[in-house]
Amino acid sequence: MKKIILIALAAVTLTSQAQPIYVDRIGFKLESIADIDIGWMEIRKHTTAPKGKQLGDRIYSAKQIGYSQQFVEWMQQSYLPKGCLGNATCYQNYIPKFSPTNSLLGNAINTHAHALPLMYGAQTKIHMFLKKDAKGKFVPQTGHGDFWHLEANQLEYISEPVSFISSTEEYYFILPDYKDNSKGYNAEDKARSNLLGFDNHKNIKAYKHFFLPGQSRISHYVVIMTKDNEELPFEKITIGEFFTEAEKQFPVWQKIVPVSAEKFSTAKNNLARLKEKYKNKWNDIAELRLDKTQIDLNDFVNATEGYNDMFDNKDIQTTFPILKVKKTARELSKTDLPQWLVIRWSWGMENQPYYLHLHESILNNFNFDYVYKFFFEPEKVKGQAYKPLRSPSLKEAVVITEASETNKKITADKTVFFFEDFSTTAPGKKPIGWQAKFANSGTTGVVTNPDGLDGNWVELRGHYINATLLKKPLPQNFTLSYELVAAQNFTWGAKGLTMQLSKETSPGNAESFLKLKLRPGFDGRDGEAELETKFPAPPGYSNGTKWYVANGFSNNKKNNRITITIKKMDEKLQVFIDKTKIAEYEKAIPAAHLFNALSFDCAGNSAENDKYFISNIKITKEQ
Repeated sequence: MKKIILIALAAVTLTSQAQPIYVDRIGFKLESIADIDIGWMEIRKHTTAPKGKQLGDRIYSAKQIGYSQQFVEWMQQSYLPKGCLGNATCYQNYIPKFSPTNSLLGNAINTHAHALPLMYGAQTKIHMFLKKDAKGKFVPQTGHGDFWHLEANQLEYISEPVSFISSTEEYYFILPDYKDNSKGYNAEDKARSNLLGFDNHKNIKAYKHFFLPGQSRISHYVVIMTKDNEELPFEKITIGEFFTEAEKQFPVWQKIVPVSAEKFSTAKNNLARLKEKYKNKWNDIAELRLDKTQIDLNDFVNATEGYNDMFDNKDIQTTFPILKVKKTARELSKTDLPQWLVIRWSWGMENQPYYLHLHESILNNFNFDYVYKFFFEPEKVKGQAYKPLRSPSLKEAVVITEASETNKKITADKTVFFFEDFSTTAPGKKPIGWQAKFANSGTTGVVTNPDGLDGNWVELRGHYINATLLKKPLPQNFTLSYELVAAQNFTWGAKGLTMQLSKETSPGNAESFLKLKLRPGFDGRDGEAELETKFPAPPGYSNGTKWYVANGFSNNKKNNRITITIKKMDEKLQVFIDKTKIAEYEKAIPAAHLFNALSFDCAGNSAENDKYFISNIKITKEQ
């Protein structure tokens, strides 16, 4: 039985964490501060009784303001900003005033906010680009940020307005919930919709939730709560109501964004034609594509016979019903209790640790059920204070298992400079001693035991890893070998796996390198090897790219396994696949050249079959 050693995470990260690297006018490099618990600008404690307030003609009760303050405290109890700086505040919606610097169109659209429900809530702004002030504290370098919101009666930022028919009396919109749409997301948004298991996460499965691709707004992850999971208090409008409201708005829009008299006449004629065209569908639900909500007079000018109008292509395009808020719900939003709750956070840099930490903290720490019960089943949490599901300061222990017998035997050989079979890492975990960068899917390479293969392997599917505990520099003369497996039915044309040996001037900055990219063939056909070298100084050494056949490397077997061997002896470079030499350079690398970095990368792959496994990485010293 393997021995298991537990080491506190902090003890490991203190020895391997990179020092913060600052770039003028940009801030600290994100990867250089990724593991630092930077925290909050201020921990908000609301110790005095809340007071009601008025913004324009909107009146917010003391209870509503108090709820906003509680939202702030709940967020701060659930999330500890890591690799970024957090600032939590509460707010309410207000009616924008006329601005002389705004356009007529901008001012007109702003007035539609009069028709929105009363909204109040809290936001956390995540500052990712940071510097240090005179006291050595992290402060924002720029105004950029990601956001997390908790709001009562939010509508504006989870919808796309249909401004042409909206007014101060009625706000028309679509709610682009692709999850409940039969045609669904496009491929990119489909992947984003399940970042870190969002789509089926156990903590939000009881509530309406979806990824909201932005059109005129930022993309968001959205969770919506209503009492007893009732439908949101919105009404679908008919095609007839759309054209009736559009006709009312024609003179309004002619003042705001005018067209010529001739075009205005054409627009009115085309409106009459459309009313006639849809008279038999007058009571059908009006639906629009997400990219067709920004209607103006020119849409009617161009709606001539033979051209598509706003309601064409319903059967082949992804469309959503035009909605409006029920009048009773708008009135009830003025009372103390929310009519619905929205928890949303912006889609950010999904391959950056700071953002993924925010995303997973909300999903795993935030107590969604408590918030629901607090408002909609208060008797179930009476007298109970909010507690996150998991402490945001929780540090997962690093589990180091006993090295395999093979590992012990090989590393006992004094000619072996480096060996890695990942036997000291528990399956399902990131490889110990390696930096594992996040892919766009929000995942990293992890150690696994593939069926049909002995021992531990790292699975790479769009991932990057580099050896952080590699002794530096490598010997002047050496042999590097590693075993590589491509999954069965690996997609022809998917990304290859690149092994890079380099001499870095600083982490990630290679002044010279050797890259070997391998990609399997298909149906038993040989694969492809691409060898790229960059050794510019002194002149006369290898620089450029050459392609070779990767003998026996295909995708038809359960495990398509090969062994790669790279030998450097003085200036000579040799490359082997299994026992077949595929490349030899007599004058490839300066004899005294010393490498100091090793990495593997297959960024861009995401399909289930497009994965590689690597293990048994060995570097031996040569005389």
